[in-house]
Amino acid sequence: MTFDWFDAWNRRIAADDRTGRRQLHVVIVRERGAIAGISPLIRRTASLLGFSVRKVEFLESPADYNDLVVGPDQAGQCGAVLDSLRQAEAQWDLVDLRNLRDTGGVLSAITAALANTDFAYRIVREARCPYVPIDADWSGMVSRLSRSTRRTIRNQQHRLERLRRDGLRVRVIDRPCDEPALLDKLIALEREKRVHGRRVPPFVARYRDVFQSLFDTLGSRGWIYVALMELSERPLAWQLGFRCGDKLWDFSTAYDRSFARLSPGTMLVPAILDYGYSHGCTEYDFLRGEEQYKLTWSAGVHDTFRVLIWSRRWASRARAFVYLDAKETVRRLMRSR
Repeated sequence: MTFDWFDAWNRRIAADDRTGRRQLHVVIVRERGAIAGISPLIRRTASLLGFSVRKVEFLESPADYNDLVVGPDQAGQCGAVLDSLRQAEAQWDLVDLRNLRDTGGVLSAITAALANTDFAYRIVREARCPYVPIDADWSGMVSRLSRSTRRTIRNQQHRLERLRRDGLRVRVIDRPCDEPALLDKLIALEREKRVHGRRVPPFVARYRDVFQSLFDTLGSRGWIYVALMELSERPLAWQLGFRCGDKLWDFSTAYDRSFARLSPGTMLVPAILDYGYSHGCTEYDFLRGEEQYKLTWSAGVHDTFRVLIWSRRWASRARAFVYLDAKETVRRLMRSR
């Protein structure tokens, strides 16, 4: 098994990065000449409290889930990726791979491959992603919740029912490509989104062309969905998610704050679970974050992991240790406020 890498500057990424330019470092693993795995990595220089370190990390970090390689031979591909890092070692001080999913034995494959090198490394548990198995329709699943939760949901549903005569409807759209005006509805509602009372920068609006492309390409295959609550033609709440095999992933939600008493974002979940059940899905994943509303529904969590690998050169190793120590100091100071 061999490897090569695609290495190029990306000006748009560089313009968006506040800490410095980011350089693509995509490792391509080949077996008998055919592509067997791809690891989307970048190199960048990160600075904190006057300390700087050259890092290799995933293209989007942190993300909900990241994967190192794709393909059936996890052990061989992990070894090839580490070989590529060894040959490029003069260009980095620290490899920081965050939010790795432990699927298909990838974590044990990485650990085994690292044990066969002379890299210093550390593997730590990181974010937790709540999920709920879909093994019944909504009426069957709600019966398993606590009495107080069932009462709260029942009251919320009664409030929504009173609006149905005014045109309230909830639907799950699994072909958003068929509704040209849908993306504009999502963007308009997202502009009013707040987290902990503070308005957050719009994400879908910022990358409108990207999401339109996702609607057009993934929507035609049933790989992306939009759950939408509307009062007549007025959108009250939406949830954008992905269908990954037989699992649903909750990506983003927004709602009209003037209807907050109805908990419109939360009340999209029953419709999504019914949709998943009727389409043969086995799990609904809330992704990263342990907000209370997620824990109310969830039956467990998926753990993700962070893999830290230090360069063998003492100067690089010292820079990496000092940088991580400074980062932890800043984190403790922020928690103490």
